[in-house]
Parts: sequence; structure tokens; C-alpha cells
Amino acid sequence: MKWWRHPAVRISFLYLFFSVLWILFSDRLLGMMVKDPDKIIELSIYKGWGFVFLSSLLLLSALMREFNIRQQRERDVNAIAHLATATRFSMTRDDLLPDILDEIVSITQADTAAIILFDPNSNDFEVALAKDNCPYITGTRIPPNHVIGRVFETGKPYLNNQANRDPLVYQSERFTNLNAMAVAPLVVQQHKLGAILVAKNGRLDQTNFQLLLSIADFAASAIYRLTLYDQTLQRVQQLSTLRSIDLAITANLDLVSILNILVEEVLKIKGISAACVLMPVNQKGLLHFRAGKGFSTDLVNKAVIPADDYRMSSQFPSRFTITVSELQSTPTSSRYNLGIAEGFSVYHAIPLVSKNQVTGVLEIYQKEAVPLSVEVMDFLESLATQAAIAIDIATLIEDLQSSNLELTAAYDSTIEGWSRALDLRDKETEGHTQRVTEMALHLARAVGMSEEELVHVYRGALMHDIGKMGIPDSILLKPAPLTAEEIELMKMHPIYAYHLLRPIRFLHPALDIPYCHHERWDGSGYPRGLKGAQIPLAARVFAVVDVWDALVSDRPYSSSWQKEDAIQYIKDYSGVYFDPDIVKVFLEMME
Repeated sequence: MKWWRHPAVRISFLYLFFSVLWILFSDRLLGMMVKDPDKIIELSIYKGWGFVFLSSLLLLSALMREFNIRQQRERDVNAIAHLATATRFSMTRDDLLPDILDEIVSITQADTAAIILFDPNSNDFEVALAKDNCPYITGTRIPPNHVIGRVFETGKPYLNNQANRDPLVYQSERFTNLNAMAVAPLVVQQHKLGAILVAKNGRLDQTNFQLLLSIADFAASAIYRLTLYDQTLQRVQQLSTLRSIDLAITANLDLVSILNILVEEVLKIKGISAACVLMPVNQKGLLHFRAGKGFSTDLVNKAVIPADDYRMSSQFPSRFTITVSELQSTPTSSRYNLGIAEGFSVYHAIPLVSKNQVTGVLEIYQKEAVPLSVEVMDFLESLATQAAIAIDIATLIEDLQSSNLELTAAYDSTIEGWSRALDLRDKETEGHTQRVTEMALHLARAVGMSEEELVHVYRGALMHDIGKMGIPDSILLKPAPLTAEEIELMKMHPIYAYHLLRPIRFLHPALDIPYCHHERWDGSGYPRGLKGAQIPLAARVFAVVDVWDALVSDRPYSSSWQKEDAIQYIKDYSGVYFDPDIVKVFLEMME
């Protein structure tokens, strides 16, 4: 504080100035009024008392003025301190506004108060909160061409103790029992937020009016701070939402999971009561419910909506949002009955567009007729676009998986066809392939092979003798024992199988059985003489069941064995021809 602004200095200068004026002009004034010297001497005594009286009055008025200024400042400081104490724990604007209103009414001795904020989306004002819904109801929209708008535009406060007679007061009939009204602008850092209105039945004096102005500055800062905080939280939430959709895309989640994530994220937005996603299923012209939340009835699940309602059939799909602001009063809307049943007031439909193709519709419902901000609507459209991409990717993945399953089924059918063709060629061993395949799967599962490995065991078992396609019928169907040369030629069938199947990449994991099922545990097998664990596990498993089926089945060159004899044979050659660990499991399985 500068020294010349101190109250004592100002009062001293005022007293000095008055004294100088008195000394310079009092005698001249007295001489002009009285010509008699004796009378002048007599009046000089009264002149001195007059100086004392007038200077005392001057000092008293100066002190009273300084006292009032100091008192007003103390009231302002106390009012702001009370307001700061009351609002320091408020973390959101909704928590802050009631505290501000309570303090304003208490400090200004008003009967009621309201905080009115400017809505840039509709270019008018909304009563954010009113004490006891008086004089305006919370949520009331006020046009800009009234007192509130004037104060907002000019930044000049308004005080009128006969406000009920002012035609510029919006709905002045509400002020019948509240004749006095004051309005203070809410401005902070050149940002105009709105205004604070106080009303009273009686008079609002300048003291309370000044208190209102002081409180308005602090309230504007607090509201602006929490508004920025709320916006920051909202943007963080929006980024988190978009991140969730991104994670759904990168995680290759199924379509239902992505749709559920989309609905959950939409429902986090304030003011949204329910949401669902509609998508075409089989008929492209109809939309069916795929995911949703917030509904108390099952009407939304049953409804089938024509796609034409959302202009999805045009050559260039629309990207705009359809909004029905009074759903329960719009019977032409396809969602009218749902709105009546659920109590929804506002309906939004946002198309899910990816690559200029509409993949579905995001429906949003509000029970309260509070318009969503432009920022929220822009975010919803961005979210819908992001979700459409995720849905497109998920759909592609599902289609690829479906195509892969169909292709796999086609491969398996082809393999089964090959195995049946081999059985038809060799009538004497017909059914052998199916029997050993089933037994090999049971034994492989028993020794701990995974489900993925079992698929390759299945395919390998079906094709285990496919190399015999290269063996002449004269040898393959010979009813007598084979010669040494014929045996050597017969031993070529695993190599024929390898060369036949190797070019087919899909069947690489299944090659172990066709190529190695004649290898022996002691290394005396063929075609490569593998020994022990060098032999693939699938081939070791299959070798046991292949020999078992050969022993217990009739062949052109030998009759079937008794099961007890076959089991004894397997036991005898455990550790010689067969893996002893697998033989142990096989015997347990046979028991």
C-alpha cells in the first residue's frame, strides 16, 4: 500500500488543507462582513470556535467515511472467507452451486437467489440452480433480450427495488412478492459465464449490493475453475473411452464384446439413460437388437426396425444424427412405443459408418429432456465412428474365422474321402482306418496330448496308409506272404506318403504318422531308422494301435489273433518296437 493512500495521511492532508483555507480566507471574509474594528475583535473569538467546530465535523465525516470503507472491506473479506470455507470441499459444479446460493442468501439478507449460466449451444441462459425454485425454476431457459442478457453483455450490475414493474425483467409476474432484485455478472479472466440474481421482498441497500458484487467475483472464479475441472474430467473420460475401443480392436475381441464395451462407455456420459446397438443380421434391410443396457422392458429386444428409417439404403450413407426431442409426442417415430413404455423423452440415432458403409445404428435415450452439448454430440459421433471401425474389423475376423472353419471342414472331408478310397481299394482291410483313428485319438488323449495336437493325430491317422497308393495291386492285395523284393517295395509307402503330402502346407503338422508310424523304439524300423524319442510322439502312439488292429483283424495273409495273444505280443515288444511308457498307458486303457 502506497503511503499517501493510508487513511491517517489522507485525513491529515484534509485537515491541513482546511486549516490553510481557514487562515487565508476567514479574516478576509470577516473584514468584508464587519467594518467596526471592535466588532471584528469580538467576532474573532467566535471565529476560533467556528474553526474548532467545523474542523471537528470535517474530521468526524472523514473518519466515518474511512470507517465505513474499512467495514465494507471487512464484510467483503468475511463474505468471501465464508464462501471459500463453504465451497472448498466442492469437487464438482453440482456440489458447488448450492453452497454458493446458501452463502449469498445469508450474506446479502435476500429472500432467494439463483445462478444463471449462459448456454453457447442455444445462445440463451439456463437457470443452473435456484433457491427453493424461486423466482425461477431450476432449468428455466431465459432469452437474452432481458435484464440477464443486458447484464451479461455489458458487464454492468443491475439493482432495482421495483423490479416487478420493470418490463425488461423476464416473467416479472414471478416477482409479485419479491419487488427488489439485483443481478451481478459472473466474469472471470474475460470469460463471461452468466449472472447471479438475488431477490427480496423489501429493499436491497447498497451495502448488500456491494457484497453481492464481491461475492460474484469469487463465485465466478470458483465456477470457472470447477467448470474447467469438469471439462478436463470429461475429456479424460472421452480419451479413456476411445482407448477402450482401441483396445477392443487390437485385442481382436468378438463382436458382442465390442458392442457391450461401446454401450457401457456411452452410459458413462451424464444425461444418457439407456443405449443400444442395432445391426443387420441376415436381411440387410432390417435392423435387429445386438447389445444394449438401461432398459426395464424387453421391447427393445423384440423390435425389428427397417433400415430405411435411418437412410441406410441410399448410395451414400448419411453421417448425421437423427434426434427426436419429444419422443413421447412423436407417434411417427419407430421408437414411439418404446419411449412410452420406458419413459424416455429424447431419442438420438447415430449411424455407425466405416468405409462409407453403414454397419449399424447406435441408439441413445434420455429420460430427462436436457439437451446434450455440441461437444458431447461430437464426441458421440466420434465414438460411433471408432466403434464402427472396431465392428468392421470384428466382423471381418468373424468372417475369416467362419471361412477358415469351412475350409478346414472341406480339408477334413477331403482327407476322409481319401481314407475311404483306400479302404475301398483294399476290401480286406476295410474299416481299419476308422478303427485305428478312433483308438489313436483315445490313446493320444490318455498320454496327455493337447486338443490342438489331437487334430493333427486325427488327420495323420486317416492318411497313415496314403502312401500305399504308390504300391501295385499285385503286391498290396497278394494273398500270400511277400517276397524280399516285394517287402522292400512295400516299405517305400511312408516315403510315398511324405512326398505326396509335403507340398500341402496345411497337412505339415499331420505328417508324423504317415511318415514315421513304422519306425521302431530300438531303431530297427523304416524308412529312416529313428530310435527312441527321435520318433515323433504321434507316430509312437499310432504304432501301438496300428499293430494291435492288424493283429486282431483278419488279413489276406493271416487270420486274426485272440485279444489275449495280441496283448501279450504288445507286452513282449515293449521297449523293442514300442515306447514302453505308451504301452503302459495302452494296457491300462485296454483294461
